[in-house]
Amino acid sequence: MPQQHDAQRIGMLGERHVKKYLQRKGWRIVAKNIRFGNDELDILSLTPDEQTLMIIEVRSTAQRNKLPERTVGSSKRAALLRMAKLLRGRAKQYGCCVRVDLITVCFLEKKPKIKHFKSILAIQKSRTFSLII
Repeated sequence: MPQQHDAQRIGMLGERHVKKYLQRKGWRIVAKNIRFGNDELDILSLTPDEQTLMIIEVRSTAQRNKLPERTVGSSKRAALLRMAKLLRGRAKQYGCCVRVDLITVCFLEKKPKIKHFKSILAIQKSRTFSLII
């Protein structure tokens, strides 16, 4: 049980670092940890030009030899796609497009290392999806 607690703590810490990272870049945080049925969205953000509504998936680790970007499985990709499709119509009303990004945080150094993977899912009108990274 302690490992799960540690993983949750690392995840929450990662989300805080990502929120600060986005705000430094001028992005507006619209919502955090919101649910769409059984699916959870980590961060919903708007780019500085207000043209793109961003679904941000955050993955964090404090383990050596573990790449957090490799932990986004098929069920999470499907959930991200469902959320993107739900938000696409709403965003269109405001002249925005929707994009799904992955931001990873590694806590192995004194300063956390953040990597930003943009447009990780091809959001199309079809029911299929593909992971770009």
